[in-house]
Parts: sequence; structure tokens; C-alpha cells
Amino acid sequence: MSTQTVVAPEQTAPSGPRRPENTGPRRALKEPVLVILGGLALAVAFCWPIVRAPRTTVLFDLGDPLLQTWELAWQRHFLFDGGDFWTGNIFLGAKNNFAFTDSLLGYLPFSLIGGDDQAGALLRYNIVFLFASTLAFVGGYWLVRQLGGSWHAAALGGVVFAWAPWRLAHVHHLNLLSTGGIALALFALARGHGFSLRGGFRPELARPGWALAGWLIATWQITIGFATGLPFSYVLGAVGVAIAVSMWRKRSQITRRLVLANGVGVGVLLVITLLMILPYLRVVDIYQFKRTAEELAVYSPPPQGLITTSHFSWLWSDTALTRWTWEMDPAPWEKWIFPGLVLIMFAVIGLFVSAWSRRARILLGAGAVLTGILALGTSFFHGTFTYLLVWRFMPGWDALRTPGRLIIWTTLLLILLAAGAVTRLAQALAEKRTGSPVKRRLLGLVMVLPAVGAVVESAPVLPYAHPPQPPAALSEAFRMEPAGPTLVLPIHLTGDSIPMLWSIKEGFPVIANGNTGNYPKSWTELSKAATAFPSPRSVDDFKSHGIRKVIVIRSLLERPRSADDKSPTYERALLRSVQGLPVTRTDLDSDVVVFTLH
Repeated sequence: MSTQTVVAPEQTAPSGPRRPENTGPRRALKEPVLVILGGLALAVAFCWPIVRAPRTTVLFDLGDPLLQTWELAWQRHFLFDGGDFWTGNIFLGAKNNFAFTDSLLGYLPFSLIGGDDQAGALLRYNIVFLFASTLAFVGGYWLVRQLGGSWHAAALGGVVFAWAPWRLAHVHHLNLLSTGGIALALFALARGHGFSLRGGFRPELARPGWALAGWLIATWQITIGFATGLPFSYVLGAVGVAIAVSMWRKRSQITRRLVLANGVGVGVLLVITLLMILPYLRVVDIYQFKRTAEELAVYSPPPQGLITTSHFSWLWSDTALTRWTWEMDPAPWEKWIFPGLVLIMFAVIGLFVSAWSRRARILLGAGAVLTGILALGTSFFHGTFTYLLVWRFMPGWDALRTPGRLIIWTTLLLILLAAGAVTRLAQALAEKRTGSPVKRRLLGLVMVLPAVGAVVESAPVLPYAHPPQPPAALSEAFRMEPAGPTLVLPIHLTGDSIPMLWSIKEGFPVIANGNTGNYPKSWTELSKAATAFPSPRSVDDFKSHGIRKVIVIRSLLERPRSADDKSPTYERALLRSVQGLPVTRTDLDSDVVVFTLH
């Protein structure tokens, strides 16, 4: 005769964080409020330069931060003035140029903040930056909490997901730091389906509203951009398959509301993702942008990148972890992918001592190793049987040139491994019955030390810059006849972000300058011709591209250049004579010179 063991309900493993029995509205809101305030406090403390002067300061440099400031301002321009959203005023108004890089479209609601001038645009960008950092903390915290982690483990997850050492090198990449939606979407999907690492899939705990919210949050994350959105879309595909299989196995317990929530959520995700993809497909078709295997190799982190952090880290600066920092040119910030010592230590412990099952630990560990190998790109045995397989055969992946950004997923998996260890250790301390209640509570607080250690390890010393104010005569220069596309000199690979920023106040006049992830052929031709301006050939080249006015900014010509900056200089434009050329020179003031082409 066979016997069946019946497990009492109170003996089943919890599906997520245990809620207090005495739960009222005030008690239920306490933890979420504290989490949001904690994430915001860290963001404010770590980003103090932009908090202190949000209208005049950006973190890192005047390249990508000003590009993203322009992007957010263009969204505001579209919201209030209409027009073609995907065609900005840069690159001579080249068709679909807003899709040359991540669009940050998900931040469109922030267009209501700030004005149409430079100060208002910088304020908007800095508020979004603080929001993105806070959201990453909140997302990391609640994902760990839902999967069964203690609040100590969740705090570690929030800190690391928002401020892991490798993220400090990307403070100029708002699109890359905007990962809070990834963790929040996974949290909501897990909660919506009653899933945790401690209890597995429990349909009786499913919440259809949360399931729908998970797909909608994931959709919002995709609208930020495909630098992080493309890998995330593949993860969502795997999650969707896992959900479908789990629901089929327990179909007798699945409600119609849960099925409907998933159907609606997935439908919205697919439709919005398709609409987001179309402009980028048009760009590839029009401009034939293509990443090469050689370019991929240039941006692949070497193995030592896994233990290399940037000099922006307060703790690790001038230590062995910055030994190879400047030996990874070009774009070394794409190769500093150290996830953090505290995280690694507790992740290793979590392989052996954990609140998670052995199977969960093995899967998390294997996933961390696999994604870490993929993050090395072609530097791991040339990537022949690793990254290059993904790059060649997974649709859309060949548009990415920076494998190191996959460290996001390595970090997330390490967080879950570490959370299992911290949760189990916290439980062990809580089970001790010796001493007074106060002593036991203090003992329980010991497990907050990993989160504190991660805060110390992530504390940054971030560079910051003050964008120059537009010259007083610039508005007059743009208004001068003839109307039409204008080239601002100097034209520079990253320095063009400054005239892009200045164009905001001028109402987005069409300019030949531009700074994005891709450059059209016209920009390359004009930047080359501009080195000889004014000359008969350069004037003809400009006119063939429709340029009727060239504005030279003396203060930009005189800006200091780094020793390794090999870009052309344009000082001779102010020294060459225009005699005999169909060009009129007008010196508006000591800083602005306008050349009109007839």
C-alpha cells in the first residue's frame, strides 16, 4: 500500500517576503516608502554636483550627457510643437536621425519639466538621471524581496543594481543606466504569477493585475532604447515561455483573469516593440549602417576587465583594481566591468549556503558564468563559440558593438546568488534565542553590513562639467539671411553636442552638426571639407549639401583638447581670405563670425 504525505499549509515554503500579520494601510506602505527614500538618498549623495547646480552642471563630460539633454528637449519640442518625431534638427535634418541612437522615448512624460532654454533642458536631464538611479535601486530591492529574500538581501540587491562599480564608468550613458524597469518588470511578473525562488510557481498566489503591470513595465523599458532593450527582449521571451509552460502544467488552477492579463500584456509589448523597431530598420535600410566583427573586437573587454574598475570609484581608485584602467583604449569605460567585491564574495557563499534550492543555485551560477563569458565578447577565445554565435544568428544582435554591457545580466544573477546567502545567514541569526529581545534585534542588523559594504564600495568621485552658455550673438547669427541649414564650426565627433544643446533655445534650427551612435555620410564629408574652409572646393561642397551659412564660434575653437585628440582643427577658417569667393564674412562680436554662402 502506498502512502501520501500531506503538507500542512503553514509548512509550505513562502512565495516571497513574509508580510506582518498586523497589516494596515500605514504598515503596508512603510517599506515601499523607505525603499524609495533610500534609493533617492543614495542618488542625491552620489550625484551631489548635479543636485547642487542642476541647471548648469552635468556629470562626466560635455559629450553624451548633452546629446541626451538634446534628446529629452526634442521630445518636449515634439510634444508641444508637433512635427516628425524621428527626424531631429541635426545632420541637416537627415531622415530618421533620431533613431541613430537610443531614443529615450520612455521619458517623454518628463517633457513637462523644465523650459525651452538651456537651463531648463539641463534641469530636465538631471532630474531624469536621478529618477533612473532611484528606480534601479527600487527595482533591484523589490525583485530580491519578491523572490524570497530578506530585507537585508534586498538592500544589497538595490545598492548593487543601481551602483555596481562598473556602472560608475557609464554616468554619461543615461540609456545604459536606465535599467530599473528591467528589475521592476521581473518583480511584477514574479508577483503576478505567485513565483519565488523559495516556493516556485504557486497559482493560488497569482495576482493578474501585477502580471499585466509586469508586461507594461517591460514595454516601457523597451521604449528607453535597444542598447539594454534588445537583450532584455530575449530574456522576456524566455520568461514568457517559462510562464506558458508553468501555466499549462497547472492549468486546472489558472484563472481566466491571469490568462487575459498575460494575453493583453504580451500583446501590448509586441505591438509597441514592433513600432519601436520600425524606425531603426528604416535607418539601416537608408544609411546602410552596419557593425563589423573588427569593430566588435575593438570594444570587447579583455578578461582582466572583470576585475578592473574605473578611477571614479572612491574606494578602489589607485588600487590594483585600476591597474589596467588606461590600457584598454579605445572607449575604456566599455571594458571596466567589475561587478563588485562584496557582491562576488556573497555570491560565492551563496553557492554553498543559501535560502534557495540547490537547483536554483546551480542555474543562477551557470547563468552568471555564461553571461560573464558573453560580456567578454570576442576576447574569450575569439568568441568563436560564444559571443559570435549570438551576434551572427540572433536577430538584431549584430546592431550592438559593446559586449561588455551584458555585465548587467551577470550582475543581476550574482545579486540573486548573494541574496540567497544573506537571507539564509539572516535567518540563522534570527533563530538564535539567547539574549534579550533588544540584543537579538541588534544581532539581526548584522546582516545589513553587506549592503553597507556595497555602498562604500560603490561610492563615487564623479567628474562633472559646466556646459558653456551660448554666445550672445548666436541668436542673431541663426536669424541672419539666408535661412536654411547651418554648419557650426568647429564640427567635432563629440563636441557637436554643444551646438546641439544651443539649438534648443533657438527653436531647433536645422544644423549640419550632430553627435549620435551613428554618423551619416554627409557628416563625414562635411567635416572633411570644413578643414579647408573657406576655399572654392569647400564652398562648393557645402552648397551641394544645401548649406547656406557657416557660423564659427571662437570660444569653441580655443577650448582645450586632450593629448590623444586627433580630430581636425578649424582655426584657419578665421585666417583665410574670402576674396574672390561667393562668401560674405560678418563678425557679429568677438566670439561669433558668420560666413554667408551666395
